[in-house]
Amino acid sequence: MYTRRLVYLFLAGLGAAVMPMPAYSESETLPMPPRFTQNALPATVLLAYPLGMIDHQAAFSHHGSAHRRLTMPNGNEGWVFNIGDKEWHRTYTLVFKQDGTVGDVLYHDHSRYSETGLSALLLQSKGRIVDGPRTAPGPD
Repeated sequence: MYTRRLVYLFLAGLGAAVMPMPAYSESETLPMPPRFTQNALPATVLLAYPLGMIDHQAAFSHHGSAHRRLTMPNGNEGWVFNIGDKEWHRTYTLVFKQDGTVGDVLYHDHSRYSETGLSALLLQSKGRIVDGPRTAPGPD
């Protein structure tokens, strides 16, 4: 009876050790999003962010805990990350789609002399249009 319990505990421990492995191996294949830093150019960060590929778990493991969580006007979840100090700081907001992946990254600059905002979705769509192949000449 004692050996039966030991075998059961061994198999339960082995199962618990093996279960997280598929999730870990899947997260290794995800592209690495750029870091939110004070020195990084916002447009470069937004253009390089892999939209539609990063889920909640991958975003948390890469960026850490959000400074604030909010609900966007369209009902989607948003995670706000503050970079910088009181005098001058930036915010990056990860906007999660209904399927749980990052659908957009919003950037906002809160400096004394300027307030600018950018969107990764907008920049990446403009980049595809500008850099994409031309199929036919435009109207004369």
